[in-house]
Amino acid sequence: MKPWNPIPVIALAIAVVLGVSGASAQQPSPSQELIDGIIQDVINRTVDAARQEVRRNTGIDPLQRGYNRSRRYEPAPTDASEETRRELQKLNEEHDRKIAKLEEELQRKLRKVEDEFQREAAKEDKAEKIDEKREKLQETVGQAYAKFEEKIGAENERFDEKRNKILSKS
Repeated sequence: MKPWNPIPVIALAIAVVLGVSGASAQQPSPSQELIDGIIQDVINRTVDAARQEVRRNTGIDPLQRGYNRSRRYEPAPTDASEETRRELQKLNEEHDRKIAKLEEELQRKLRKVEDEFQREAAKEDKAEKIDEKREKLQETVGQAYAKFEEKIGAENERFDEKRNKILSKS
């Protein structure tokens, strides 16, 4: 009969102790929970709104309409040439790429703002001070999103002008 080997039991005990102490070290502080909640509320909600805005402003059929919702569009003539159809399709693809780039630009800005907020808020130990930083974060994020919407509006206007120009040639 082999003698009993205590090494596996000791190794298991050490692993359990390290696992428990590691788990307790992972508990976020109340201020970190507040910071995470603020990021979830402000940043993530803005990212979701931007995704919805991109979906609304991409993927239309340029033969049917443009992007301005308040405007009435005449569809392309049914006898539009293949060249006109190709030009409209190319225009639409370019527009969709530009809108996707605007979304990426906004996301980069939001990541930068989020990192700055986390650094600054982590220095604070009072919830009131973190809330003050939240107000600044909301203002900055709101300005970035407003600029994003403004740029989308300008791209949509350019698309509509070019669409009209292409259709007027046919």
